[in-house]
Amino acid sequence: MTRQFLTAFTTKALLSSVLATGTLIGLSDRALAQVADETAQAPNEITVTARKRNETAQTVADPISVVTQAKIGNADLRTLQDAVRLTPNLVVLDGLYPGYKTVSFRGFTTLGRDGEFPFATVVDGVVQPGQMFFQQDLVNVQQIEILRGPQGTLYGGGAIAGAINIVTRKPTNEFTGSAAVQYLKGNEKRATASLSGPIIKDKLFFTVGASAYDTDGLIKNLANPKNVDFGKGLTTRSQLLFTPTENLSFALSATTTDSKTGGLWLAPVPDADFRDTIPQPSENQAGIVKTKLRGYALKSDWALGGATLTAVTAYSRGRDYTTADGDFTAADNYTQTVRFVDTTWSQELRLTSDGTGPLKWNVGFYYQDETRDYQSQYGNAGNPPDFFSKTDTTRKYETFAGFGQVSYALTDRLEVTGGFRYDWENQKLIDHVNTLLYKQKFSEPQGKASVSYKWSPDLFTYATYSRGYRKGGFNPGSADSLLTYNPETADNYEVGFKSNFAGNMVTLNGALFYTNFKGQQFSTSRVIAGDGIYTAISNIGKTQVMGAEGELSIRPMRGLSINASVGYSDVKIKSFVPEDQDAYHDNVIPQIYRFTAQLGVDYEADLSDSVKLVAHGDASHRGNVYWDVQNTLETGPKTFFNAKVGIEFGQFSLAAIGRNLSNERTPMAVGPHALGNATLASYNAPRQYGVEFGVKF
Repeated sequence: MTRQFLTAFTTKALLSSVLATGTLIGLSDRALAQVADETAQAPNEITVTARKRNETAQTVADPISVVTQAKIGNADLRTLQDAVRLTPNLVVLDGLYPGYKTVSFRGFTTLGRDGEFPFATVVDGVVQPGQMFFQQDLVNVQQIEILRGPQGTLYGGGAIAGAINIVTRKPTNEFTGSAAVQYLKGNEKRATASLSGPIIKDKLFFTVGASAYDTDGLIKNLANPKNVDFGKGLTTRSQLLFTPTENLSFALSATTTDSKTGGLWLAPVPDADFRDTIPQPSENQAGIVKTKLRGYALKSDWALGGATLTAVTAYSRGRDYTTADGDFTAADNYTQTVRFVDTTWSQELRLTSDGTGPLKWNVGFYYQDETRDYQSQYGNAGNPPDFFSKTDTTRKYETFAGFGQVSYALTDRLEVTGGFRYDWENQKLIDHVNTLLYKQKFSEPQGKASVSYKWSPDLFTYATYSRGYRKGGFNPGSADSLLTYNPETADNYEVGFKSNFAGNMVTLNGALFYTNFKGQQFSTSRVIAGDGIYTAISNIGKTQVMGAEGELSIRPMRGLSINASVGYSDVKIKSFVPEDQDAYHDNVIPQIYRFTAQLGVDYEADLSDSVKLVAHGDASHRGNVYWDVQNTLETGPKTFFNAKVGIEFGQFSLAAIGRNLSNERTPMAVGPHALGNATLASYNAPRQYGVEFGVKF
């Protein structure tokens, strides 16, 4: 079924490309030039900074997808989770609560609250710690760049699968602003606003933005009047930019999020009925997650003549406090609380060449100090509750890294790149309940080597080797035999091409990759004889991924853009440890979507001199996915549709919005076999629709 869909999708995509190219070739030279002039945002003209220098997307020797500011607004992309939905081989789901995501990315997945994300999330050069900051709304975002494949040379151990680079809108020298309000099914109310301008003309500028929402939710709780997915929150992003001279600039930024949402809800599903059953939550106690996030950064750039010295100092603090049902039933038996606080500060110092001439380079040093405080309680419900199980731990992570990357153009067509990074990390776990201290150290080299060749201005090819690394850590509250887990490494080999046709009106990119894992990390329930059942992060001995992906963009006429992508990752366990080296041989890693396909259409047309039609629609298809290492719990293929259609009249706009119009229901988080012959699962929200009114000034 998957292969048939893949073949059909690829055939249709390539056929569309050929037809579009043929149509464009048939145009007169004058008409062709006119359409080309109106294609202002062709991929080979988009400047990206994900590799810490300005480059065009079509000359980066890595697969990269770019989401522009226009696409964020036209497609109603509210969060990073929305923004990556049209990226091949990448799926992000809500998980158990806002700061807990389930990710499938080229064979990599998430590891619960205690593990590391498989990719780095970077905002204006600042690597975001942990998962908590991924939930923030897209406020004042200019562009999102999604690099696939290990990016550890520049971003460290958190970039084993790739990196998502967010570039925010810079303050302007003229006053500009915008605002929008939405009302959607579920009594959901949303509002966004942004303002930018000068404080001192040509010297000191500011930008501020905010996004707020309040919703009753769409998923009913049979045992409580409050829907399980209710929520309200406020996210702000602001920046001061000071440019005392042409060669020196300082950017001070701040982001905040305060929210209170539903979370940590699960419903039991018999294992035998898992594929075809959508459970209805029935919990007498509503799950409530209170989140408070603060992030501050100071970035300075000093042009020295031939190179730029960049310093980035960042501080962040994120806190989640959760109260929830402990038995996930209507009975008033058990309750639980979880408190998680992540405090991080980091310093990066980097020297980057100006990019002129055949030699391009950067070199730098990175330091990060992170503390994670975790307290959980589980016990009998009551007033007050009788908590008979408690966890209280502090984990400290101190990381040092040195890195560098060099590119040299041997000719005007042939370029080679090499990069290297070395990370040292000291870790501590303090068990406050049992008064115990544990320590461990990790160090790991990461590297990258690539060669690229520009056959013509419209055809670019590359071959890359890169090594990624995800740090090991502790499993708080687990049995002694499960207390620690080892780092994960991945060696990735990739070949690809990037091409343009018909005056940049057709873009076709593709890549093949092979990834060899050692000690791949995954989270599962483990049974320790005579001790109990624990959920812990473990290591798989050997895993391999063979995959492919393609992206097609067609701009056949003024105002019309068609984008499609397809991805396939064949993920297999080759050696499973520690229980049995030969167990689960050739099984698929849990939570990995091996096949993804996406299609998006954007259209703009002038209805009159003052009225414009703006329309967007997209479809994303996901193949089947397994939720346990035994490959017995499976979710079948799903296809999701989203749309936004509106009109713009002067500085105002009015639009209709539809999310999950196909009304697909799919698991977001799964506790495999948690109840013996039954599984606990939470599911996504059903169909939603509404309206938006906006203004720009």
